[in-house]
Amino acid sequence: METATTTTAPSAETTIAAARSFAEQTPGEQLFSLAVFGIGALVSGAFLYYLITDPARLTEAWTWTRSLPLLAQGVIWLLFLPWMICLWIWTLPWAMPIRLVLVIAALAWTTWLLFPWK
Repeated sequence: METATTTTAPSAETTIAAARSFAEQTPGEQLFSLAVFGIGALVSGAFLYYLITDPARLTEAWTWTRSLPLLAQGVIWLLFLPWMICLWIWTLPWAMPIRLVLVIAALAWTTWLLFPWK
């Protein structure tokens, strides 16, 4: 005999209890949010700068990262995941317009995710 189980979706308040707007955060949380956003914007800006001025530096960064020990690569991938994905996309043998669109979209998405005032 089958028993029917019903589950109700938890309310938004219990699901996203930790997600608060920037104004509701404590000063320490605000400072952390601003610092993470600033670092992310700086890394994205540097990525775009090298994408425009010297794309070979991006390939060098990818090669250097791949030459590190596996544990170091894992740490770098965890800390800089969106930018490492952009480096990986940049080194793929795809057509330039496709790579540019994907890299710029990933950088814009990352910046939007880190934006503290959304």
